[in-house]
Amino acid sequence: MTVRSLGYGKPGPATSLAIGAVTTLAAGAPATASILGAAPSLTLNLGIPQGNPGSSASATPLGSATPQPLGTATAGTSGNAAREDHVHALPAGRLAVVGNVTVTETLLVSLSLGMKRMSLALPGVAVSDKLVAVPNGTPTAGCEVVNAYPASANNVSIGYYVPALGIGATYTIPVTVYKVA
Repeated sequence: MTVRSLGYGKPGPATSLAIGAVTTLAAGAPATASILGAAPSLTLNLGIPQGNPGSSASATPLGSATPQPLGTATAGTSGNAAREDHVHALPAGRLAVVGNVTVTETLLVSLSLGMKRMSLALPGVAVSDKLVAVPNGTPTAGCEVVNAYPASANNVSIGYYVPALGIGATYTIPVTVYKVA
């Protein structure tokens, strides 16, 4: 093996020194190599950490606090290392409850194919809102809520399905409406 000094900006050829063999040492002993050809012999400390990993008092401690929830990214200030199996909480506040409505309909005789819509008053709805409708209870058998969008300020339009044929039936679907943040 040869060590070359490029002279750090000085013109001329590089200088070479021969290095003797590097000896494998027991754990805890300093790792060194001898440079031959110079009198007296020079020993270099290669800076290889010794001992068992994690046994040094100067090692970075592992974190033990609950991870922060998702949010605005920052570099943080902790001097601890994260554990590989840590879990972040799901983001909070991504859906905000606007309110609850109940889609209800009494039919004398009805033959319906496709989705139906009903507009209901719901204070807090703005025309620009993106809405999600989720059943908050058990709907009448065969009924299902599909979607929601603002019909106008403080009114929501709920899309839903009911059975294709209804004779003297009342359908009820309890719905919670969320605004997407």
